[in-house]
Amino acid sequence: MTNVVTAQHLTAATFALCLCAWTSAASSEPAASVNRPRYEALQSISHEFGSKFTSGYFVNETGTCRLTLMVAERSDPEHPSDRTAARVRLVLNPGQTAGLDSEEGKSLNFTCGDNAAALFVDKGDREQLLASQGSALPNAAFAETGLSGR
Repeated sequence: MTNVVTAQHLTAATFALCLCAWTSAASSEPAASVNRPRYEALQSISHEFGSKFTSGYFVNETGTCRLTLMVAERSDPEHPSDRTAARVRLVLNPGQTAGLDSEEGKSLNFTCGDNAAALFVDKGDREQLLASQGSALPNAAFAETGLSGR
């Protein structure tokens, strides 16, 4: 009896694992991980990066992620900063990524998910996130606009 129950549990576990792998592969959205939180519309988004702090939310409007963030200097609650925050408003199509960089080289990337149903956030070193983004414009594209590539 124990062998039959164990075999049934093993079969059920194998099926669940295969189903999860198939579901992740079938979606063009990345699999959620500890390093890449997934946010639903109107869910509070809050991250520190370098000396900065951002807080905000996104809404799905006509199939786009409309992201609103407040960006401020991090401060000690005992000694609040007198500096004011800046509001950032972005509209991202599904699959598009926008980044925020701190002067210390820390960054956040915000990526709009399939059908603008979710927003994913990557946090890390600026160079690492730029390399993983893979969609940055080449320096030649900046030369045409007169802007710097870095």
